[in-house]
Amino acid sequence: KKVQISSSTAADASHVFVVFGASGDLARKKIYPTLWALYRDSLMPKGTQIFGYARSKMTVSQLREKCVGTVKAKEGEEDLLEQFWATNHYVAGSYDTQRDFELLNQEMAAVEKGQANRLFYLALPPSVFKPVTSMLKAACMSPTGWTRVIVEKPFGKDSASSADLSDHLQKLFKE
Repeated sequence: KKVQISSSTAADASHVFVVFGASGDLARKKIYPTLWALYRDSLMPKGTQIFGYARSKMTVSQLREKCVGTVKAKEGEEDLLEQFWATNHYVAGSYDTQRDFELLNQEMAAVEKGQANRLFYLALPPSVFKPVTSMLKAACMSPTGWTRVIVEKPFGKDSASSADLSDHLQKLFKE
C-alpha cells in the first residue's frame, strides 16, 4: 500500500512536522540530526515548519543548544543551518491535557497556508502513546490536508501491550 507523504498537485500545501518528546535524548541524538540532514539536502517539502513539543519548558534557542553536539553544519553550511533553526518552533505542554494540544493546534494553524499537512513523530515512552494519540485525534488533526502519526519503538512492553496499543491506534486513525 502506497503512503502519500506530499502532494505534487497542491503547490500551495504547507507541511508541519511535530516531534513529541523534543527535549529528550532520542530527539537530540537521532531525530533533530535527521531532520537537519533532510533539510540540508532539500529532501523536505519547501517551507516545512518543525515543531518540538515536550513537557519541559524551553525555547528554540535552548533546544538548539541541547543539539549543538549532534546537529552540526559542515564548512559552508552555516547559513543553511541558521535557516533550518528558523523553521523550528517549540511548544511546552503535558501529554494528557487537551487544552495544551489545542494550543499546539493554534500554533500550527498560525504558520499553515492552503492545504495543511501534518506529521506527528512520537519520540516518547510507550506509557504515553495512548494519551498523546487520543489528544492528537481530539485537537490536532489537519482540517484541510493529511495527518500522519509515526510511533517510535518499542511498541508496547510485551505482546499483550503491543496488541492493546495497536487496537487503540486503529480506533483513532486509518492505516
